[in-house]
Amino acid sequence: MTNIAQHAFSERNKVTVLSDGSKLLSSDFDNKCKFDIYRFDQIKFLRKRIKFSFAQNFLKQNKIDIIFFDSWKSLELFDYSTDTKKICLVHGNEILKLSDKNRIINSLNKADLLIFNSQFTKNKTIKNFKTSKKINHKVIYPAFIKKISKNKINKKKYDLCTVARLEYRKGHHLVFEAMSILRDDYKISLKYAILGDGPELSRLKDLVMKFSLQKQVDFIHHDISSEKIYKNSSVHIMPTISTPESIEGFGISNVEAASFGLPCVISNSGGTPESIGDNGIIVKENDPKKLVKSIIDIFKTYQSYSRKSYVFAKNFESKKKIEEYLDNF
Repeated sequence: MTNIAQHAFSERNKVTVLSDGSKLLSSDFDNKCKFDIYRFDQIKFLRKRIKFSFAQNFLKQNKIDIIFFDSWKSLELFDYSTDTKKICLVHGNEILKLSDKNRIINSLNKADLLIFNSQFTKNKTIKNFKTSKKINHKVIYPAFIKKISKNKINKKKYDLCTVARLEYRKGHHLVFEAMSILRDDYKISLKYAILGDGPELSRLKDLVMKFSLQKQVDFIHHDISSEKIYKNSSVHIMPTISTPESIEGFGISNVEAASFGLPCVISNSGGTPESIGDNGIIVKENDPKKLVKSIIDIFKTYQSYSRKSYVFAKNFESKKKIEEYLDNF
């Protein structure tokens, strides 16, 4: 949603954003944006209704061509009388909640267009939720690349990196297990950078101790940019896994890494395989031994994979991507 707003504005569109979040904590970011951002930080029950009321009044007072909704929940309170074209994004995790099936179907029925972040998400949604009407839909991969950055650093500090929120489904723990096998069975000692924050941080630090990887794994403070990590790393690795409550709908960081020439090692879980082309290796999810083999193989033909990464990333150049989102009506 941030990319859509920023790039739509850069293409001379008038943009207004209604968002949850603390006005105080978000002030630095909001002040840098040249379009209007309205934050709603009330308690959850009230927040949704206050934001909806604000949106209804805003629509009466302004001519709006398209509204983008970040999920079915944002669209839920809107009624069918709103003439403005409504586009709802569908990401992945939110379509796993079968307990909310009727709410989700009723909400999606209000959209004029559904945009799925992968073919996997599209197929999963169609399987789980039969809408009462045929809704226009398309798949748009949600990665925006501002520029392809030729990596000029010859000696990289890190062999592997993962730029992602620290959640169980991202598979950081599987990388630790693969690294321990590489060290103990193959005498290969790799350096691994982890950039991100999230609920898994404490457990991952415990696992580093368990596998004796203290000298091989660095947890990077979130103030450090992902660009700096990509420039100082050789391979991006994200062996995602699926659980009943969580699934990876796409894998934006794999595309971002490719724009810096990094090949990717990923799993076949969810929509993750759609985030690479022939610039990486896909392994069976939750299989550390296959992960070990893939890490070895990708370094054997590294330069070829790296060249293919630059080519693959060109498919996601920002100007092309924003046209995909805006050129719908």
